[in-house]
Amino acid sequence: MQFDPVCRHCRRGDVCSSDLCPAQTVFAKDKAITAVKVIQASTRSRSVDSALRQIVPELESVFKYTEYTLLQDRTLSLAFQQQGRIRLPDQRTLQLTPTGSQGGRIQYDIQILQKGASVFQTRVLLKNNRSMTIGGPRSDHGVLLFHITGSMQ
Repeated sequence: MQFDPVCRHCRRGDVCSSDLCPAQTVFAKDKAITAVKVIQASTRSRSVDSALRQIVPELESVFKYTEYTLLQDRTLSLAFQQQGRIRLPDQRTLQLTPTGSQGGRIQYDIQILQKGASVFQTRVLLKNNRSMTIGGPRSDHGVLLFHITGSMQ
């Protein structure tokens, strides 16, 4: 159950079912604002792009790389079932499609396309207003990582 300090039902501590409460209506929205950071990761050196400093502790807790370079930072406003595409190095494309929501999570179908053919695909459930990082294909002297944040609007 979500909580909004402005809603009179939430303030009283009641179970809020008000259709006007922002905390309860956020999950009835039909658009996913999707922020994607495309990151080149490697072990060539020990350097971190200043634009990634905030998420490096999260990256280092999961991945064993020592160099992180931000290649792209894109925000896509996608209706459910609408495909968003981001060009990647080596003639690849990242395709993200929010396909629905369940339990306060956004479901995404994610594919990497090369020359129009799918070379990778997965489905994730991303908690609303949260992020996750997915390891991707090799690129240059390392790998691509995708840091995805989703928010229903």
